[in-house]
Amino acid sequence: MVKIIAVLGGKGGCGKSTCSIGLSLALAEQKQRVLLIDLDEGMRCLDMLLGVSEKLLFDVSDAINGRDLASCILQVPGGEGLSLLAAPGEKGLIDAKLLAGFLENIPNSMFDTVVLDLRAGSDLQLYRALPPYTEFLCICNPNAVSVRDAANIGTLLNKANRKGKIILNRYQRYFIKNPVFSTLDDIIDESGLMLLGIVPESERLSLAFLEGNYKIKGKAKKAFKRIALRLCGRNIPLPKLKKI
Repeated sequence: MVKIIAVLGGKGGCGKSTCSIGLSLALAEQKQRVLLIDLDEGMRCLDMLLGVSEKLLFDVSDAINGRDLASCILQVPGGEGLSLLAAPGEKGLIDAKLLAGFLENIPNSMFDTVVLDLRAGSDLQLYRALPPYTEFLCICNPNAVSVRDAANIGTLLNKANRKGKIILNRYQRYFIKNPVFSTLDDIIDESGLMLLGIVPESERLSLAFLEGNYKIKGKAKKAFKRIALRLCGRNIPLPKLKKI
């Protein structure tokens, strides 16, 4: 059975797509055959960020409606083991039930892991429709609004009988030492989600994506590797916060 990971976030700008790419690349480096699926219909961006827009002919809506999967996926150049299934350019083309059936039938002869980059916001219907073994990862920034969004998503996941974990993205130590969140535990408690990993703020990473270079380096790359190893079942402790 193919592992399914759904990456979600309450509001745009939390770094959801960046984390989806970083996590997918890290899993591919662990010899996983990864299919990254962009589900942000109408606002697709992963094909641009990964430099495959010019090769795009078909998208996930074609695949879930019966077109041969091999003809729809795009191989990411330089990302050995990573393939992309792009989002439609129009809204309203992805049916949740068709998507769920499609995911359950992806052959494990082609892929080991599927990473879903969900659209921003909450979608209880979609959460319920996805296969029950889907792992939900909520991307959250260390600020009060983003943490509240994460808590709302956690509440909806509970209603859908799904469990989620949180990835704290764009972390900087001074965000914690403030009147709202005095410790990392405060963020975890407020969100109500188990912490899976922390990704540091990286100006270099932001600039790389703006320049069309998706290669992730430095501390951010190490952070995504730790998260990928945990998802692969490895017991990887959290480093001291000053070293993240």
